[in-house]
Amino acid sequence: MNDLGFYRDKDNILKIQNIKIENLVNKYGSPLFIYDGNLIEKTYESFLRALEPINGKIHYAIKANDNLGIIKLLSRLGCGADVVSIGELKKCLKAGMCPKKIIFSGVGKQINEIEFAIKKNIQQLNIESVEELNDLLSLTETLKKSVHVAVRVNLDIKAKTHEKIFTGDENSKFGVSLNEIPNVYKIISHSNYLKPAGLAIHIGSQIFDFNVFKKTYSELKKLAVFLKSQGFKVDNLDLGGGFGVNYEKFEIQNFNNLKKILTELFINADFNINIEPGRALLADSGTLVTKVIRTKKTLTKKFLIVDAGMNDFIRPTLYNASHRFEPLQKKNERVLTMYDIVGPICETGDFFGLGINIQKMFKNEFLGIMSAGAYGSVMSSNYNARPNIAEIIIHKGKDFLLRKRQSIEKLMEKDIVPDF
Repeated sequence: MNDLGFYRDKDNILKIQNIKIENLVNKYGSPLFIYDGNLIEKTYESFLRALEPINGKIHYAIKANDNLGIIKLLSRLGCGADVVSIGELKKCLKAGMCPKKIIFSGVGKQINEIEFAIKKNIQQLNIESVEELNDLLSLTETLKKSVHVAVRVNLDIKAKTHEKIFTGDENSKFGVSLNEIPNVYKIISHSNYLKPAGLAIHIGSQIFDFNVFKKTYSELKKLAVFLKSQGFKVDNLDLGGGFGVNYEKFEIQNFNNLKKILTELFINADFNINIEPGRALLADSGTLVTKVIRTKKTLTKKFLIVDAGMNDFIRPTLYNASHRFEPLQKKNERVLTMYDIVGPICETGDFFGLGINIQKMFKNEFLGIMSAGAYGSVMSSNYNARPNIAEIIIHKGKDFLLRKRQSIEKLMEKDIVPDF
């Protein structure tokens, strides 16, 4: 039995953990998000091996996929969490994660969110501006309660990635400018209730150039060493995430490049190191299965119109992202045909792939949109009054429902009709 990822058997049928994908769709309906719990565990273990020489820790970036079941699975493996809202924080707590393993990041934490986090005794807050620091000083004085605080640094490092997901340059809204760091750290260190935890960095997402990571980590280490030389307490370095995923080809990741860099920089350094992977931990574990509603041919194109829409999976529309497409039943006798694979939403941008060469498909057949485990369902909406779709996880050969398919009736319950 192949127990990792989505694969084809000898009859060219797409399976996961020896279960036919088509059987899962028949049970749970279409469209359907399917996650491989075994692969999530394997990928987490690969990250752990990369961190082993320096005894580093992992804090999963909840924004990549906030299913309670997935958070619970990772938490049971010993994983911590990086959250960016009170909603994500509450999800982690509900899933059973220890508050002492939760880091709260983000530029726009509101006072009620910060207060809740402090009262729950989370591991640390990563602050991102002087004004946020002032708010935190005032709040902790009122509460008479301490909290560990790290400073997210903006080192003005530009990484090669999509313009909407790079976060490390000086024009970004993220992090405190390098020239402000000494004074900010001094204020934290001399306050009554703020406990200096260290420094944090995150330069973007979907980055493949490990030389950029090495430069970033080196600069952060240099800053930390300088602060320590000035008598400040800098115990922890939060290196963020951003590790790229190859959406064109599935492969078990080993993160040896990361291991090499971390070992070189931190094997004898007096810092606690943690990373915050999201996409790299979850992307390959998920597939969005969708049904061909109908085919369409014009003078210039052929279309596959499927039952999933950009409201279910917006990455291709938002980032022009490319994903692999796999028919649930591969038939070698069928000719390769070029299609635009599109959804039912009334937007030209409602597409999953343009000019895709795939076997000829017919109405009521199914496709898998691969590597859809991160930034998929978590970015979904009810646009065009379309209910959220079901999500399941396969773990150790068994299927479990993670989220029920939303009904139109449940969708409309959110609305209130005034008595005009």
